[in-house]
Amino acid sequence: MTKDHPTGESGLYQALLTLKTPEEVYHFLQDVCSYSELSAMEQRFDIAQMLHNKQIYVTIMEKTGASSAIISRVNRVLSNEQSTLRRVLSDKDE
Repeated sequence: MTKDHPTGESGLYQALLTLKTPEEVYHFLQDVCSYSELSAMEQRFDIAQMLHNKQIYVTIMEKTGASSAIISRVNRVLSNEQSTLRRVLSDKDE
């Protein structure tokens, strides 16, 4: 079945819940993602952490090599009060 976008109904999400360590998650994601997909996800998470820690765009661009468009997109996600990414980063602070 061809999909235009993720539905959240794939067995992928249940599979992720079975993984117990960061190393298992890393190896699983290596199995299902291309190098560039995994690199992009890591970069976006790193950007989110930097934005959460109040770093400015120029600094984030220098450290990650990301464009201002990507940083802006991540910032929009973090601006949403319902953002799971925002909650994850806040939970790490506690």
